[in-house]
Amino acid sequence: MKADVERGSALDDVDRWFLGGLDRAWGDTQLLCLPHSGGNGSSYRAWLAAAEPDVDVVPVQLPGRETRLAEPPFTDQPTLIAELTDVVRRAGFNRIALFGHSMGAVLAVNLCRALERAGTPVAHVFVSGHGGPSQRPEASFPTDAPDETILDALGATGAPNYEALLQYPELRRMVLRVIRADLGLVLTGFVAGPPVQAPITVLNGKDDPTPAGWDLDEWATMTHDTCTSHRLPGDHFYLVGQGEEVARIIRASLAGQPAPHAPGPPTKDEESSR
Repeated sequence: MKADVERGSALDDVDRWFLGGLDRAWGDTQLLCLPHSGGNGSSYRAWLAAAEPDVDVVPVQLPGRETRLAEPPFTDQPTLIAELTDVVRRAGFNRIALFGHSMGAVLAVNLCRALERAGTPVAHVFVSGHGGPSQRPEASFPTDAPDETILDALGATGAPNYEALLQYPELRRMVLRVIRADLGLVLTGFVAGPPVQAPITVLNGKDDPTPAGWDLDEWATMTHDTCTSHRLPGDHFYLVGQGEEVARIIRASLAGQPAPHAPGPPTKDEESSR
C-alpha cells in the first residue's frame, strides 16, 4: 500500500517525469526521449542537441535515475506505460513524437499505442538500436546475473560510461541497480497488440553487434503508416558520434508532416489481436 501511495505522489508532480521540467515555452513538436537499459534522460541532451530549436528534445526521466535517484525503479512495463500515458497526457505538449534507444524503442512503441488508445495522437515514433518488436537484446541474462556478467555485456555494446563504471564503485552500484530493474521491464515488455497509427523510423549502427541476425523489417508490421530505416556509422551507441545526422533525420521526418488525428475505434481485426 505504501508503494501505491508513493506512485500516486509521483503522478501529482508531472514535472519530475521530464528532465528540465515543463515550465518553458514549447515549439511545434516535443520529442519525448525514452532511455536505454540502465540509461539516463540526460544522455539525450548531448545526443540530440542538434535537433533543437526545430524540435523540443524532452528526455523522459524514469524513477531510480539522476534527479529521481531516491525513487524505486519500475520492474513491470505495463505499469510503467500506464503511468507514462497519464503524465504525458497531462503535460500539455503541443505535438508529440517519441524516440527510444534499445530498451527505449520498445517503451516508445508501447507508449505510442497506449496514447493512441487514450485518444492522444503521436506524430512519429523513432526506434533506435533494437531489432524487430519480438526481439529483446537486453534479456540475454537473468535479472540475478552476477555483476561481472552485466558489466561484460555493457562493455560489449560500447556503453559510453563503461570505463567510469569500472573506476567508481558507487556509480557502478547505482547503474547496476537500475539495469536489474530494467531487465524486468524488458521481460514484461513484448510489443504486443495492433499496429500504431504513427509512422515509424528505424535507426541502427552499422557496426552494432547486437542486431546480428535480427529482422529489422519486422518493425514495418507495427504501423499502419510508413516505416523507413537508416543504418549509420557506429556501434550500439552510434548516437554518441552521429547525433547531428540523427537530428537531421528527425527534422526531415517531422518537417511538413501533417498533425496527426486522434485514432478512431479499433477494427474487429485489431481487437482480436490484443
